[in-house]
Amino acid sequence: MMEGAAADTTDAFAATTPTSAPAESNNRTAGAKAEDIAAGVGATATEAKAAAPEQRESQVVSSSESGSAPHCEEAAQPAAETAPPTAPPTDPIAPTAAADNPTLPPERSHVVMHVLCVTFHHRNGPQIEYAMPAFPGSPVFAEDAFEPDGSRPAIALPTEWSFLPFLCLPDGAHASEEEFIYFHLPPVKAWGPAYSTTLFGLACFRQIQASELLIKTADITRTAVQKAVVVLANEPILGSVRTKLGMVTQALFAQRDFSKLDLLETLFASLKSVKSPIPDSTLYTGISLRELVNKFKQKTLQLFKLLLLERRVLFFGQSVERLSSYQYSLVSLVPELLRSLQDVGSPGLSSKSSSPVFLSEDTSNETTKTRSRKFGLPLRIFGQGSFFQPYIPLQQMDVLMSPDTKAFLVGTSNSIFTQHKGCAIEVVVNVDTGMLDFKNPTLGSILSLTAADKRFMDEITKSVVSTWSQEADPSLNQQIQFEGSDEDIRSRFDQYLCSVLLSVKAAAQPVEPPQSADAPPPKPKDYLVDFNTSWVKAWQQTNNFLLWEAVTGNDILEGATPGHPKEMPSTISILQSTMTARLQELSKNIAPLQQNLGKAMETAGNRTSVIAGESSRTLQSSASQMLSAVSGWYAERRREWSASSTTVKTTETIEAEKANQSGGNVIEVTESFEDITIEDAKE
Repeated sequence: MMEGAAADTTDAFAATTPTSAPAESNNRTAGAKAEDIAAGVGATATEAKAAAPEQRESQVVSSSESGSAPHCEEAAQPAAETAPPTAPPTDPIAPTAAADNPTLPPERSHVVMHVLCVTFHHRNGPQIEYAMPAFPGSPVFAEDAFEPDGSRPAIALPTEWSFLPFLCLPDGAHASEEEFIYFHLPPVKAWGPAYSTTLFGLACFRQIQASELLIKTADITRTAVQKAVVVLANEPILGSVRTKLGMVTQALFAQRDFSKLDLLETLFASLKSVKSPIPDSTLYTGISLRELVNKFKQKTLQLFKLLLLERRVLFFGQSVERLSSYQYSLVSLVPELLRSLQDVGSPGLSSKSSSPVFLSEDTSNETTKTRSRKFGLPLRIFGQGSFFQPYIPLQQMDVLMSPDTKAFLVGTSNSIFTQHKGCAIEVVVNVDTGMLDFKNPTLGSILSLTAADKRFMDEITKSVVSTWSQEADPSLNQQIQFEGSDEDIRSRFDQYLCSVLLSVKAAAQPVEPPQSADAPPPKPKDYLVDFNTSWVKAWQQTNNFLLWEAVTGNDILEGATPGHPKEMPSTISILQSTMTARLQELSKNIAPLQQNLGKAMETAGNRTSVIAGESSRTLQSSASQMLSAVSGWYAERRREWSASSTTVKTTETIEAEKANQSGGNVIEVTESFEDITIEDAKE
């Protein structure tokens, strides 16, 4: 697998590979073959092992010719020009003048700053035996400078970096053949502006049995020799140099002779071309969000929300590289945060500005920069009082216990950290099991996912798991399609965070007063409930939220829609939408019936109007005729009644007199009168 990796990086190294033999020679020397492994030309590890003895015999020690051999190319030429034609000094460890010391350029445009070699000394423990170029103010040792026991002299370190050798040789590393360790170093301000912020380190650790060495010096008293090749940079681009670093380290061990470290010079020469600013393709190399989601599933969102809370979090597991990879993957989910880690090396750091540096040639970054300024990104999660160390040794435990350390994100393979109460760890993230152990019980409820959160993560998890391969090589799981890829996952979390920011701003807006005095005040929409209100309130107490709120205004709400990306609809809205859909479907079905019924009603209305008109005229005519007949009859009867009134009165008088005389019945006379009157009326 490493041979294949060497072939892949041939072009990257070819331009800077030094020649170990004349161009006209048909038979390349064994030393050149060993250097080719560092340059990616394709010599195998077996060839390098066979070439090592011949290379050592043919190598001419440069100190015997020019007096001293500085470790960097920048200092080599001045030394050659100023060297007097006298015999070289007898003390090979004596430092050169300060003017001859190799120094870095004053600007920070060169991203890779040093290549180191760390060894485990049988008496002194871990120590740095090689630095390319030399540290500022440090002596430059001759290439053949060795201690009496055959070891190289240890390079002195500033107090700020006293734990550096222990970072490169991690706990339990002896159990593995190869291990990669990511770490951060605090600034060394006494060394100048180039060291004024956090430095990022990547170490490749390997070991070899002492019995396999071709040259065994007196300092090798253990059964195995352990060393690490280290790259220090001022930006977190270490994933992009991982393969190259692994190849060089393998080639160095394949020589089976650690007296020759010229491969490290080749490595540094090849990395000097990396300059700032860094494009996204380089920045995110070596980070696998797919692997993070596949391991933690829905808990990935809990880790994301935990990161924003600025708590005391420890990643624990057996693989140091996996620890580091998961932490960097998590940090990369916050937009532009990976470009703004200048203050993570120490809890006491607090830069005045943490604006990310973009690649100016990339026009697409104009949109990114505008958006970042509008939304106040990146969030200042790592500021004063915060500490981020992907791998932390026991020698840095005091940093976690310091009262100045309020929050941290660290990783370790040593279980002592998980049991030490002085570290006050709140959450332990087990990368081997994918579980979260909440030492602080209140965080469990604060980080619980809502129904909308679960729907958000279910979509991401499904797209990753459905395309995941169980192969051990992570590169086989880099999704080619966009859905489920790292870019897709990063864009979804970007949308989630922006939705949180918009919702918090919208929830803080004043409620509009009712239109009338009698109307009840409108109930504002709860934009935060789908994000877990408890979590939002906890986040609003953090430093990164307070800083964000101070630099952002309500303009971020313009043209944006607050709310959860997978907002949970209410029961009433569900019923309303269901009823609306059914009514719409029903209206489509009865539309023809409505049209026919309308036509029928219109026709019936017209006919009714005609019939009503005719009936009205008939009734009016009949009523007139009836009224005329009644009026005529009444007039005739009235005349008849007037003419007969005298006759009736005479009859009544006669009858009354007869009744008085004879005591007759008046009723009978009255009845006869009534009969006459009724009968007359009938006629």
